[in-house]
Amino acid sequence: MLSFIRRRWFLICVTLIIIVGVYAGHQGSEDILAGLKQYIRPSWLTAIVLFLMSLSLNSEHLVTSVRKPAPMLLSLATNIILLPLIAWTLLPLQLTPDFAVGLIIMACVPCTLCGASVWTRRAGGNDGISLMVTMITNGACFLTVPFWILLITSREIEFDRVAMVEKLFYAAMLPVVFGQILRLNSRIKQFADGITSKLGTVALVFVLFMVLLAAVQTGHGVRTSEIGISLAAVAIVWISCIVVHIGGFTANMLLGKAFQFHPRDRIASAIAGSQKTLPIAVFVATDASMFGDAGIPSAVFPLLMFHTSQFFIDTILADRHREKYAMADEIEPPVVEKQPVSACEQ
Repeated sequence: MLSFIRRRWFLICVTLIIIVGVYAGHQGSEDILAGLKQYIRPSWLTAIVLFLMSLSLNSEHLVTSVRKPAPMLLSLATNIILLPLIAWTLLPLQLTPDFAVGLIIMACVPCTLCGASVWTRRAGGNDGISLMVTMITNGACFLTVPFWILLITSREIEFDRVAMVEKLFYAAMLPVVFGQILRLNSRIKQFADGITSKLGTVALVFVLFMVLLAAVQTGHGVRTSEIGISLAAVAIVWISCIVVHIGGFTANMLLGKAFQFHPRDRIASAIAGSQKTLPIAVFVATDASMFGDAGIPSAVFPLLMFHTSQFFIDTILADRHREKYAMADEIEPPVVEKQPVSACEQ
């Protein structure tokens, strides 16, 4: 039991925080929400999270993905283009407008900063591909995220395009670049590699603060009749999140097989192409300068649904891939991680 809690503590905390936060927002007053907004700044928290995770990213294996770029390019196309298109086709099924926006936001944000590499190694894949996809998608998100949101939702909602580009540039791109620049110093790199697990844990704690703010805003919205949420709406958007993730993963795997990629490259391309990051998604959904005074707090639910689903789904898929190809000696045995997976799962 203790082992399960240590490995799944983040998911447990997210669940509890959502329940407590929504209840507190529903029962509380404006003062509670105003107090949280005063001390919890999503832009700052996002920058800190991405910097910490970038500082722990070992990019030494990137050269392997550059020499044979086809799997990396397929993964980029899946992450940046295919997943938003799949989510777009599922919009008419959504029963709650905020859930529809949340689904689109989650499909548009970049690849996970550390999770993709963790699951790639778990599957015996080429983590150079996952690292390169991670760096490119996070570095370009200040352009790709506003583009897709404008293209898909501009007719239904209004948002400040310039503010979104500017905010994502400072809160997402610069921290990732700065973290990698610091790793050029051998002492800093050695220090960061020695505390990778601790950096991941601190980053996840900051993510929990962002989720708390979003949950309280959602509860307050429900109390003031601004948000209507039904069990049917929750079920539909959750199934949609699973369809988006599995659809991207499956399409990538089939194309990789058709292009005759090596199994190690194929699984790496599929995992990095179908995974999405939580901190940037929560930041976009709740930042006031992008979507009005309160952002779209209830849009955080699809983000958490997608994140939770990809965690369990990719664990199963990675283990099956490793068992299938390791027995045929087509991939190397997986590297055993010293840190718990949950330290890098966003």
